[in-house]
Amino acid sequence: MNPPEALNEKTVIDYIKSTPIFSTIFENQDNLTSVHIAEGNVNLIFRVSSQSSPLEKSVIVKQALPYAWRYPDYKMPVDRSRIEYEVLSIEARYCPEQVPTIYHYDKEKHILIIEDLNKHLVMREGLMKQIRYPSVAKHIGTFMARTLFYTSDLYLSSGDKKAMVPRFINPVLCKVQEDLVFTDPYMDRPNNRWSKLLEPQVRQIHNDDELRSEIFLLKELYMTHAQALIHNDLHTGSIMLNEDETKVVDPEFAFFGPIAHDVGSYLANLALSYASQEFHAKDDALRAEYRAWLANLVKETWQIFESEFLTLWENEGNGDWPSPLFRKKYMHQLLQETLGFGSAEMMRRLIGMAHVHDFWTIDNAEMRAISESIGLNIAIAWLKNRQNVSSIEQAVEMMTESISSYPF
Repeated sequence: MNPPEALNEKTVIDYIKSTPIFSTIFENQDNLTSVHIAEGNVNLIFRVSSQSSPLEKSVIVKQALPYAWRYPDYKMPVDRSRIEYEVLSIEARYCPEQVPTIYHYDKEKHILIIEDLNKHLVMREGLMKQIRYPSVAKHIGTFMARTLFYTSDLYLSSGDKKAMVPRFINPVLCKVQEDLVFTDPYMDRPNNRWSKLLEPQVRQIHNDDELRSEIFLLKELYMTHAQALIHNDLHTGSIMLNEDETKVVDPEFAFFGPIAHDVGSYLANLALSYASQEFHAKDDALRAEYRAWLANLVKETWQIFESEFLTLWENEGNGDWPSPLFRKKYMHQLLQETLGFGSAEMMRRLIGMAHVHDFWTIDNAEMRAISESIGLNIAIAWLKNRQNVSSIEQAVEMMTESISSYPF
């Protein structure tokens, strides 16, 4: 079968008019306009809206092509569109307030049409502006607890869980994570990049086989531990929010993997924001206040996640794990793994290939390197001390101690 033709700003409107949402969302209005949203690297994404009421009548159209649209030589499976659709559907079953509404899915053309979150901001951008979101700890802590618990062996029967796992085998996108998160940043690879001033710290990381061995333990866990259906790319760039609502988007990397990977990736991106405030918060008092808020956000998110997860386990668990001590050990191990996966996420964003907006927007080379070095300090502390951590407060304390030294 030939792959479907890639949409463009004209044909996406024609496509919308061929679907039921032309009448349900746009009320058969002909004055539609489209814009190609170019931030993503993988999928074609368009915003289609009514010219007369663009905020009220608007949708997002995503098309999966057999390659990454920005890098046509990089082949990718179109089945990622089906995975995204099914994961969003599962998440909506257990946490509907935290996912965008699905309007239409076309399995033949690999097109997904969802709610346009045009009244929301990408969380990463909000944190760079020192915006405080009063509900985000509750929203994301609850989202992670519910979506991860309800797809785990703690809730599902053994047979149901094993039947679900093959539906979300995602080898190509998992391989991307295996390489970019758990392999390439810890050795010389041509696509890695880092600030020149970080060279001593990077060389120390590359020469530290103890550190690399800890990362490889996490890599092996990532590749073998089918614990729950994880988002697998849960960071502040995959969250759209305002003061009242929080939505998690882009689960196309999802597969059955370790719960701590999702939790760690999210908390790591809060820690990266903490580090980048060295530049983004210009005023000393504002920087201190906002960093305190971010540190508390890390703590509160974990506490809400842990409390909700344990409550669900107590009230809706499948009864196959009748040991209060096991639950305690399980959560303790989960916290330590969370810090490990969080460390890997931070280092791949700082000295690997896939950097983030928090740092690449810093024009001053020395200030950027200082901010990045703080992030590496947190990552190394979390990784090397995780086996001794018994509370989230200890992890937060490592963040606050991270600003004391730089390698230059």
